[in-house]
Amino acid sequence: MKPIVELVQEWSAFEEASSDHSVEAFCRYYLQKQRPKPKTPGKAGERIMNGAHLLKTMGRILSAYSLYFRAAVNHIDAPPAESFYYLNSLLNLGEVRKSDLINHMFAETTTGMEVINRLIREQKVSERTSPDDKRAKLITITDKGLKALDEYYKVSGKVVEMTFKGIDDDVIMDCFEMLKYCEQRNSTVAIEVKNKPFDQMYDQVMADRS
Repeated sequence: MKPIVELVQEWSAFEEASSDHSVEAFCRYYLQKQRPKPKTPGKAGERIMNGAHLLKTMGRILSAYSLYFRAAVNHIDAPPAESFYYLNSLLNLGEVRKSDLINHMFAETTTGMEVINRLIREQKVSERTSPDDKRAKLITITDKGLKALDEYYKVSGKVVEMTFKGIDDDVIMDCFEMLKYCEQRNSTVAIEVKNKPFDQMYDQVMADRS
């Protein structure tokens, strides 16, 4: 196979696997595929332990980030950090139903509604009746919510710097590219199975071929 044909095929596979279709992202994707792979697949128990170690590492990093961010939010005397997460997600999603935002946050319905209704009372989020479904409410971020986000953004950048202090940008981007598919897949399937019993949840997640 000619190299140019192989390259076109690799680009096609890359477009299906990634939402970032830049040349830089493709190069990271392609180089990652060229890394030597184990000659024989690991045993199921080893795979589970490797995944557990990775999740523990990710969890510890996220816990440190959360600790720093809570301190930063307290420092600027802003509302709780969860307000930032909901406002930031709503800004990215645009106008959506309350349930859409709650699912995006992987939150329980009661907990999510409490946060959203508090943000509505604070006039950082507005709501209106959906023109397509009179029973549904659509929510969107307000100017007051955007101003609140600006205050959060002033410290969130510093928190990111603290979290990844001493880590090269190339390493951060490699990790991002390697885990992006895992994040995208779980973001979809987790919402689908959120309210199912665990045995049904497990069967559906493991049977999913995406």
